[in-house]
Amino acid sequence: MNMSKPSTLVIGQGPVAEAIASRFSADVQGGVITLARPDAAAITALEHGLAAAVLVAPPAPPPSLFLDIDDARLDAQLADFTDLFEALGALLGRLNPKGAIVLVGDRGYLGAWGAADACAFSGAHVALMRCVTLEGFGAGHRANCIALDLAQDGAGVDPDEIADLAVHLASPASRAINGEIILANRGRSLRVREAKDRRADFAASASSKGPSL
Repeated sequence: MNMSKPSTLVIGQGPVAEAIASRFSADVQGGVITLARPDAAAITALEHGLAAAVLVAPPAPPPSLFLDIDDARLDAQLADFTDLFEALGALLGRLNPKGAIVLVGDRGYLGAWGAADACAFSGAHVALMRCVTLEGFGAGHRANCIALDLAQDGAGVDPDEIADLAVHLASPASRAINGEIILANRGRSLRVREAKDRRADFAASASSKGPSL
């Protein structure tokens, strides 16, 4: 690939990742490289000099109380996190000295009902990106997170709005923002909804499914 103009790497699947890639293609100089999943080998094969990278984490799994989370569900999320961890290691060797990283995740790190595993990995995402920020200071790299509502909240996401925010955080115009978590949910985080006891909601859901065979 010709990278005479610094390219942007967009990693992820779904409407948000697609909107981000489209917005970079339309509004930002340089090419856009897309990967469906974090792939350290594919990133290592890229030329040096990426202007920015945006990683869209997989959505949280359906709600489930802590004691009902099985090993297979946990292992799948651990594999996703491991891929992200390794991809970031490869990515740091491919960024421009002033390159920016943006992780699009969710607000699970704040805690939520029926999402103990997703919240744990959301917290790991935030901690990892803040560590990348600290270690990237010397090279001039920046790293920030965009936190969406959990998929289970049912609030919906406007992919174009998230694309606008991702482009801004990846651009020199946001160079004062580093190591931050931006809640992108139109103020819904102001509602203290997670303080409500929701055991009855899960009991009703289990009843509606009927007995397992």
